[in-house]
Order: sequence, then structure tokens, then C-alpha cells
Amino acid sequence: MKKAWIIVLLIFCFNAKAQELEYQDFTAYYLFNIGYTYHNINYLEAGLNSYLVRPNDDIIDLGATANLGVSNGKFIAIPEAQVGYLWNIKDSAIDPYSSNFNSAFWVVRTSVSPWHVTPEIGISVVDLIDLSVGYGFEFNKHNHVDLDGIKLGLSLRLPFLLFWHE
Repeated sequence: MKKAWIIVLLIFCFNAKAQELEYQDFTAYYLFNIGYTYHNINYLEAGLNSYLVRPNDDIIDLGATANLGVSNGKFIAIPEAQVGYLWNIKDSAIDPYSSNFNSAFWVVRTSVSPWHVTPEIGISVVDLIDLSVGYGFEFNKHNHVDLDGIKLGLSLRLPFLLFWHE
């Protein structure tokens, strides 16, 4: 049954916004990511993300995070690489940090660590608050925590523009 869900989720993810491939220019935004993640234990999630805004007004999200937690008195750090796709609900001009921005984004993302892979779906509100839910599939056994199961996340994504701008 698990394999059937994986296949359905992967098909949905790849067909969600299928388009012809062509050369595209991107506008890049860089973000700090800090948040809370529950994946069988509580984690503090911290990392960096890059939003690549495409000319069709969708966003490719690339990230590197670390989930920091404590299990059975042991400190745990789980590094993750993330790739995601965000698209605008209102299909309006979506430069995510412009003054005319007024919409939320649907999010499809996959997180990968040395121990598990987690497909996720969610919503990004005002492009600062990211709510996501996913299911982790463990392919290598971690010594201190089980990474199979539901993953819930709440992240605050702060653009570098808040701190450094021209």
C-alpha cells in the first residue's frame, strides 16, 4: 500500500504544473528559513533557501536545512536538501516581495536526507509563513530516531531583502 501512495504522489507532483521546457530567465531571492517540524519528535528547523521566480510567475524553491532535536537525551542533527515548486493561487503578478503581491502559493516539495525522503504539500502565506505536511519514507535506519511517518512543518522564511538591500 505504501508503494501505491508513493507512485500516486510522484505522478501528482510531476503533473501538477507540466510545461514545455525552454530557456528561462529567473529572478532569484535568498531566504533564511527557521521553523518547527514534527517528524516523530520535535525539531527546530533552520537553513537557507533560494526562490527562483520564473517568467511564468511560478517559483522553484531550492533549500538546505538542518533539523535539530533531542531524542532519548541525545542531540540529533538531520541535514536535508529540499527542492520545491510554488504556484500562485490567484494567478496574478507574483514577484513575491513586490508591493502589489496579494496572494498565497500552493507548495509541492521534496526533502531528502541521508536517512529518508519526504514528499510534502502545503501553502505559503504572504510568502513568509510556510505550512506543510508530508510523509517520510526511511531508506536507511537512523540510530536514534524513526524517520518513517507523518511530517508537519511551520516555517518562517525571511528574505535577505529585509536585512540587505540596495
